[in-house]
Amino acid sequence: MVPGQGVTVGFIDTGIEEDHPLFGGSTISETFLPGATDELGGRSSHGTAVASVVGADQTHLQPANRGLGFQGIAWGADLKMFAIPLGSPPPRNRVYIPRSLNSLSQIDADYAQMFNTVLAQDMDILNLSFATSGLIENYDTQAIRNSFGQTIDALAQAGTSEKIILVWAAGNDHGRACTPGSDNCDGNNRTDSDGNPAGSLDASSVGIFAGLAARITELQGHSIAAVAVDENGTIADFSNRCGAAKDWCIAAPGVDVKVAYFGPIEGTPGKRGIGTSSGTSLAAPMVSGGLALMKQQFRDQLSNTALVSRLFATANKGGQYANTAIYGQGMMDLGSATSPIGHTTVSLGPTVDGAGADLRTTSLRLGGAFGDGLGRSLASQEIVAFDDLGAPFWFKLSNFTGVTGGSSSLIRLRELTAQNTVTRHTAGRLTTFRPDQAGGSVEQDLGYATLRFGFRERPAGALGGHFALANNATTLTLTGANGMAVTAFTASEFTGRSPTSGLALSWRPLNVPVSFRAGWLAEQETLLGTTATGAFGRLSADAVMTGIETGFEIGRWQLVADAEIGTARPRLHSGIMNRLSSLVTSAFAFNATRGLGKNSLIRLSLSQPLRVEGGRAALFVPIGRTRAGAVLRQQVSANLIPSGRQIDVSAQIYHLFDKTNELRVDATWIHNPGHQARAKPALSLLACWQFEF
Repeated sequence: MVPGQGVTVGFIDTGIEEDHPLFGGSTISETFLPGATDELGGRSSHGTAVASVVGADQTHLQPANRGLGFQGIAWGADLKMFAIPLGSPPPRNRVYIPRSLNSLSQIDADYAQMFNTVLAQDMDILNLSFATSGLIENYDTQAIRNSFGQTIDALAQAGTSEKIILVWAAGNDHGRACTPGSDNCDGNNRTDSDGNPAGSLDASSVGIFAGLAARITELQGHSIAAVAVDENGTIADFSNRCGAAKDWCIAAPGVDVKVAYFGPIEGTPGKRGIGTSSGTSLAAPMVSGGLALMKQQFRDQLSNTALVSRLFATANKGGQYANTAIYGQGMMDLGSATSPIGHTTVSLGPTVDGAGADLRTTSLRLGGAFGDGLGRSLASQEIVAFDDLGAPFWFKLSNFTGVTGGSSSLIRLRELTAQNTVTRHTAGRLTTFRPDQAGGSVEQDLGYATLRFGFRERPAGALGGHFALANNATTLTLTGANGMAVTAFTASEFTGRSPTSGLALSWRPLNVPVSFRAGWLAEQETLLGTTATGAFGRLSADAVMTGIETGFEIGRWQLVADAEIGTARPRLHSGIMNRLSSLVTSAFAFNATRGLGKNSLIRLSLSQPLRVEGGRAALFVPIGRTRAGAVLRQQVSANLIPSGRQIDVSAQIYHLFDKTNELRVDATWIHNPGHQARAKPALSLLACWQFEF
């Protein structure tokens, strides 16, 4: 989005030259308040300059002139100008005379009417780059209320649910000529415009209007004073200091600021151009534009008073800006104001300040069986997290999900480099050929059965099947003479995997080339290899599966077909996922093996690793907040079926040179890697040389 888009910034100023090319793309409305007339360019347009700090867009200049232009702070904002007659600023050597309370009372009704009219309009921020003489520190609260009560009531916006933010210019009175002996007048070392002895004004506080929040409690929270700093970030020599209004005052650039110019050039009125200007009149729209960016950034979900609080809290308070008497809350820092402060938390409760999970720990690492199913469902979904100040920040939910992968090259390499020698003949059943994992076993013949203890091995089934979730398991198998076998297994955390345990039951009838198996798998901290942390809560699951394996010979080839189907029952433990259906899964493999002479063997295989065939998830995702701090959530339904089906086609060659040297080669072509239809086919080539010494 264009910076500031959707936000309206108002100005009470001299008017605006809407036809200035720097406003070529702006939405502008101008209202003439009593006494104001259309500016004809007979003098420099103060309102045009001030408004351009917020809304100028150099892309509408002629291409040759764009290098001379500039961008406003929030050039996409809508601008509303309320024109009033403003006098020219007095010369700095004219004696400074603070305004009397009696004179304030004389303008009270007119100002109240003006503010009531303006503040009834639809806008978010009102920029007030004008001032009157007098420092707020020299005026008593009750006296101001007595003299300026109607105006105060208008500015307080009582009964309004969302008060318009008021941004005032602090005043440019520091160093002006003053009458020696009067309030804040230092020294007697100069002359005024009439040639009389004069001192220099110590404008140690902002002006009356800008400082009203320091005296009037009902203005606190939506009224800001802006002092000006120079190009070095130091308070400008002309700028009033924050002083008594330090809690409601902030510093912003206000010296040699680029502005849109409308006025006379070389004696000819009504000329448009680009110039520079200095004053707290320019610091104020810097703050107004900054607030517009913040309002847009946080999608209008922070109240205006919360925006002001955040602007103050994130201001630079280091070094010289720690001097609150000069800089108040510090130097405006939009980078900090629009970035997370402290921890960023995904709320798990009804309010922003309730229980939550750290965004940094939030992750859903999907097992290879899920492919891109969940990721595609969440591709356009956002999740909101809140910083320590309660501000919302949005992220793509899919950024926190990823696929761990299925049978990777690393797994294949481990299979390929198994320690045991591979059978080199084709006589007998094909099951005599099975690349062992880098583990071991101990067997004991009990007479009526065989007891086998194994470690670091897959409990049962083909590579890529359901029991691969318990790879590197410790197993205990009892095999009877009738072909029935029962295996208990566990893969504990010390193996580098989450705790997994279960049972496998297999039966191979005598003289029948078919075996059957069934199994139960318990994952304590995963779901089909998926790990959830942070806002996703924690997962666990039970799964049951059945499988069939058959082997037969055709000529010199030994063939094996193996297929499995299963059902996983997920369990959710807190987090934003509030429902997961049972998952239907499948895996299959087809292998063909034959000898190539006495010392060589080739194995061809076609297989599909574990894949989710059916299942849905429902997530209750936080997507924002109300201004009152309640968390907004959206129910999201996700289809877990991946878009593709991974098919691995591989060829393995084993060649024994002698009893101690063996070459093993694996070439694999993968279709739809990770069960993703858009994934490009992958090709891997692995080789290892084994020798004993």
